[in-house]
Amino acid sequence: MQGNEIAKEHKKRIAVVVDYILKNIHQGISLKALAEVANYSPFHLQKVFKQVIGESPKQYIIKARLETTLLFLVIHPYKSLKEIASDVGFSSPAVFSRAVKNYFGISPEEIRTRSAHERMELFSLKRSKAIAHTAITSESVANKPDIQIKKITSLTGFYLSAPCDDSLKIQESFKELFKVALANDLLPDDGKIYGILSPHQGNMYKTFIPIDKHQQLSKKFSIAQIKAGKYATYKVRGDIKESISAGHFLYHHWLPEHGYRIADIVRFEIFTGNPASTPYHELIREIYVPVEPM
Repeated sequence: MQGNEIAKEHKKRIAVVVDYILKNIHQGISLKALAEVANYSPFHLQKVFKQVIGESPKQYIIKARLETTLLFLVIHPYKSLKEIASDVGFSSPAVFSRAVKNYFGISPEEIRTRSAHERMELFSLKRSKAIAHTAITSESVANKPDIQIKKITSLTGFYLSAPCDDSLKIQESFKELFKVALANDLLPDDGKIYGILSPHQGNMYKTFIPIDKHQQLSKKFSIAQIKAGKYATYKVRGDIKESISAGHFLYHHWLPEHGYRIADIVRFEIFTGNPASTPYHELIREIYVPVEPM
């Protein structure tokens, strides 16, 4: 393979490894298991992972656990710290508490006493580019969308990745995704195109096309799944600040008033219009946030 093809292959395999880490964040994850997922030797995996992600698998796992912790403290205030420690794969509450304090500078108990705005500011210090835009207080909500509850079946599809804070690269990723889908006869009949956002996955946005459950994809594709379940949905148009403002109204007002809470971190959006040819901020996007009864 040529250099560019090798780099693409590395990136695709590491994306699969990252997905595996995030799906198994609640349990022990060995280097051997990650190497098997990537079909690399453990030594080669460490080398390639650091080239693609910028840190070792161990460093990434620890960071993912800690940043998932902070998000859980924001969206799951009803869970005990012991439950959250278990949910993100820490061996004991003491290890959990020490790791959180080392990373964020304050203990999980102290984080719990802070407002949602202050907790997200802690997150922004760790992800100054990707997460800083979330520092919007619930009191400053300007966008109050019409919110509905919908049930969906699971969706499987293939994806490409782009930085979540770069709308031009997201558009380029959609262009490449369309090209791949067209070449492989995988464009959806209903024309729906998706974007998947995983805050605990760092600065990553997945441009996603679902496939029929009976279709078989080559191993050259990176595969992702959208879970079946109940979602709060609303439509928004504009830049990322509009999305965040609408999200705060959902989290802090609509959900508690209607007896719901956030069920998972990962959310997705469906586009009205073509995200490959239309600027992101000009598109109407239907946001889907997983929820469950309180």
